[in-house]
Amino acid sequence: MVLNEHKARVREIASRFNSSDPAREPLDLAAKVGVKLEYGDLGDKDGAYDPSRNVIFLNRTSIVERQRFTMAHEITHFLILADEELLSDLHDAYEGETLEEAIEVLCNVGASEILIPQVELAQMLKKYGRGARVLPRMVTHFKISKPAACVALAQQLEGKAIVAILRAAKKADRSSFSVQFSSKTSEQRNGLAISTPIALDHPLMIAFETGLPLQEISYVPFRRGQKKAALVDAHPEGNVVYAILTLLEVE
Repeated sequence: MVLNEHKARVREIASRFNSSDPAREPLDLAAKVGVKLEYGDLGDKDGAYDPSRNVIFLNRTSIVERQRFTMAHEITHFLILADEELLSDLHDAYEGETLEEAIEVLCNVGASEILIPQVELAQMLKKYGRGARVLPRMVTHFKISKPAACVALAQQLEGKAIVAILRAAKKADRSSFSVQFSSKTSEQRNGLAISTPIALDHPLMIAFETGLPLQEISYVPFRRGQKKAALVDAHPEGNVVYAILTLLEVE
């Protein structure tokens, strides 16, 4: 688990970075820190930062919204490496693979702060609430990908919860309806695995088939078959369902 104090420090660094002359497009972000930007075929990777060459690479096959988030993620790598005090604290708090995982989480935190300013997000959450229906509005307003919206909203929620995007190849094709992406709150241990199928009687499937939003107590459809009780909040739009699954304590 990444310590909240480190998340707060990265948010502060990212906020300070973007407080003057805000930027969201990859070229503008690169110019702000003086790094080169190159596009290429990165396989299954979205991006990478090479400090030895001062270059950030983006996958040219990624959608534009994903490229924006990846660029902000890699910029946060740059900002963390430039902050000797924070970098030292991270090495003291984590080690090995845990350190690498912590830095990746923190870079997502920083990317969200750069692309989704907290003041604007707070106003949106006040207007629409913290339910699933705010996710598509975040996508449109901030010009971010659906996964990026999931990550950003998960950081705003308390307790054990999973924020997910479910999708079918086309509307009414329930055989292909499955998990496309999920993020989780810091207190929640596991998310939903990509491509996890959804049972026909699950509220997520019902929301998909009916096209109607719903909130219902059900369970989290983990791929391994565990059925942990949860409040399911689903907001369908076409062949996509935005969802928040808040785990319930069972006495």
